Amino acid sequence: MAAVSFQSVGQDQAVDIARGHLYSFLASTFSDPAGKHFDAALDPGKQEVAAAAAALLAAEAPRDASLGAGERPPAGVALAPVVAALQAPRALLIEEHQKVFGLLIGQTAPLNETEYCRSTDAFFRAQQLADIAGFYAAFGVERSADSRERVDHLSIELEFMAHLIEKELFAAGSADSSVRGKAAVCRDAQRTFFEAHLMWWVPGFAALLRKGTATDLYRSLADSLAAFITAERVRFGVAPNADLSSLSPRPSLKPEETMECGPICH
Repeated sequence: MAAVSFQSVGQDQAVDIARGHLYSFLASTFSDPAGKHFDAALDPGKQEVAAAAAALLAAEAPRDASLGAGERPPAGVALAPVVAALQAPRALLIEEHQKVFGLLIGQTAPLNETEYCRSTDAFFRAQQLADIAGFYAAFGVERSADSRERVDHLSIELEFMAHLIEKELFAAGSADSSVRGKAAVCRDAQRTFFEAHLMWWVPGFAALLRKGTATDLYRSLADSLAAFITAERVRFGVAPNADLSSLSPRPSLKPEETMECGPICH
């Protein structure tokens, strides 16, 4: 499957397909191992495709990229250690997730974007959440009545990027010129959402996760995620983030709105 996906199309399209697979796979790995979304992380076929995607992106990554706070060299995108760690019994993975992230927001490396905001003002954070929810609504991601995660959860934000890439690829391949024109809209949305809601805090999160956990899975994930986010920042032509404030989360324990970005769809 990986060979067909990446070798039967042009290089630019292959890179975008690989990006979509990697965003989606990383989203599943950062979800709760006790939940259904984590099933994708344990699927051998998805692991194989994601590993192939990571290898392609590592080969395409620049070797001389300037690094921002918490970032890793983009050529370091590799999933072999992650896949190896995922072979552990699921009960152990659930236990590790609980130890690392706990049941409350405010642990060493919170999984929610707004926990890294410089401002702890409730109105400011509510505005950030509203902006994220607005992106989701604009691109067909609906509220889930049974989702336990907030809209700013890392897993959901990563899955949303995969959703945007899938929509771009679908639009670009359409025979309808009016649909093809929407490909640029999806690409612009990727860059805007990435800059506003991923690149400024995820490298800091990864650095904190790497420092604060002894588990093979989350150390490996921290390295792969930081390298991938750096590669994406370079791809979008966004300047590196020199602000170290994202390395010090300012948690809030107030419950917020939840949202679910389901499987990638057209």
